Amino acid sequence: MDREAAVIRAEMSQTKAELDYKISQLQRKARDMTPRSVVSRVMPERALDYVLGGALTLVGARMALGRLRAQRNRRERLRAHLVETSGCSAG
Repeated sequence: MDREAAVIRAEMSQTKAELDYKISQLQRKARDMTPRSVVSRVMPERALDYVLGGALTLVGARMALGRLRAQRNRRERLRAHLVETSGCSAG
């Protein structure tokens, strides 16, 4: 009888330890899934992506505008040169 009681107590303490472990794991997962922790994990990467994307877009736009201005200036210089050499007015 004492032996059976000892076995039951050992099983109960083992089950209690397993349940305590599972509860602590669930509590940790619940803390990890709070909106604040999710945002803190995700937001820095996205914020950095947005900043880098915006900077690259601005640099690209500036380069494109520079190319357009250079082409326009080149075209105007060519027209002026052709007008000078041909002796007629540009139409």
